[in-house]
Amino acid sequence: MIAMFGVAGASAVLTGAHPTEAQPVVPAPMRAAAVPPPATTAGTPRVTATELWAAYSLDALSADRSYRDRSLVVTGTVRSVDRNYEGDMVVRLGTGDAFDTVNATLAARNDSALASVAKGSTVSLICVGHGALMGAPQLAGCFVK
Repeated sequence: MIAMFGVAGASAVLTGAHPTEAQPVVPAPMRAAAVPPPATTAGTPRVTATELWAAYSLDALSADRSYRDRSLVVTGTVRSVDRNYEGDMVVRLGTGDAFDTVNATLAARNDSALASVAKGSTVSLICVGHGALMGAPQLAGCFVK
């Protein structure tokens, strides 16, 4: 039995990687697709939560070039308002998918404008793009518009 594992292990080492393992196959639509530039109003890009999530799910690097460390206005439907582990308020905007959200951390912990934000309502937030965490776009330094 030990000899079988020895032979199998040696053959795996000597043969190297299979051609299909060396380079992952990327479907043609994914190679040619690019994230569209955000619409701008008075110098600040405007985007919906659904568009932002779609941009990051399509091509995270291109989305980072468009949104990361830049001011933007994000509009979406409030899925929930919670506190994170640091005690900051986080508004989770729905994207049309039951499991995917855009997470917007507010700049002030006790923003009085947050009282008008309720689950299911539409809100516009002025934020700074902060990349994505596990596929979910992150926004920081947000204010309710």
